[in-house]
Amino acid sequence: MRRESIKAVNDSARKREHGLTVRQGTAISQLKLMLEETPGGVSLKSLAQRLQMTVPATSLLVENMVTKGYMVRNTNPDDRRSVCILLTDKGESLFMDLYARFHNELDRRASKLTQEELTTFASIVEKMQS
Repeated sequence: MRRESIKAVNDSARKREHGLTVRQGTAISQLKLMLEETPGGVSLKSLAQRLQMTVPATSLLVENMVTKGYMVRNTNPDDRRSVCILLTDKGESLFMDLYARFHNELDRRASKLTQEELTTFASIVEKMQS
């Protein structure tokens, strides 16, 4: 569903506005999640590990996202040899759009389930989280 919500941003009207690949949409989503734990910025190496990509490939992806205005690279105050990656306001806005689309799709699919199925599903998710 996450992939479909990211692909939805790539419809013809939105593609001109955003022009994102699925990998770029995933990078924005993962960076947003990581920034909740480290609000000062995420290292390139950490983002690469989360995306299961090499550091050079992640560097190219981030550079493309910086060029598009979704991310920014700042010098790491703790280690001037490395950078911290943050979302820009434009990146935050795009994440919120992706997040809303994901939840709309989840709600659409959940509406097909009975109350009993929803209760069972909620129980399974709860067990998986513990």
